Amino acid sequence: MNEPESEDAPFSKVERLGGAIAHGSTLLIGIPLTVFLHEFPLFLAPCPLAAYMISRSFRRRRMAWGSFQAMQATVVQGFILLMAVGMIYTSVAPRLPLVFGLAGFLAFLYTLWGALDTLLGYDFRYFYVGDLLNKVSDANLKRPERRRGWFGFGGSSRNGKDR
Repeated sequence: MNEPESEDAPFSKVERLGGAIAHGSTLLIGIPLTVFLHEFPLFLAPCPLAAYMISRSFRRRRMAWGSFQAMQATVVQGFILLMAVGMIYTSVAPRLPLVFGLAGFLAFLYTLWGALDTLLGYDFRYFYVGDLLNKVSDANLKRPERRRGWFGFGGSSRNGKDR
């Protein structure tokens, strides 16, 4: 496989690794927590949160591609969480939990594909989600970021100097 050299790569190693972790957060965070703690839908909840935190971190550093990849992962990880909750707590129709489980599993496999492509440096986009989030991500990157300290205290004053 012809992988671009490190100096020829269009995206930094940090963006590629962060995007891959965001896409694969179900495999890296959700499944180990579920195996060790045995509460299935509950321990998938940190996955979209971790992907969102990665996205915000890249956005603050003005790394557009990494922020976009992690934001896509946030939406799809939220969908997987929704399917897992639907699978466990739906009992209206006898086969509806199977549909939710299959949809969640297929989305999980799709996120692994996204993690691999992102790690290799390819621009991965989910169907439908990627186009919508591309517009949102571009608008968010043009917004000025307010610098805040812990819990909203500290940071910079209006003239740009630290307090």
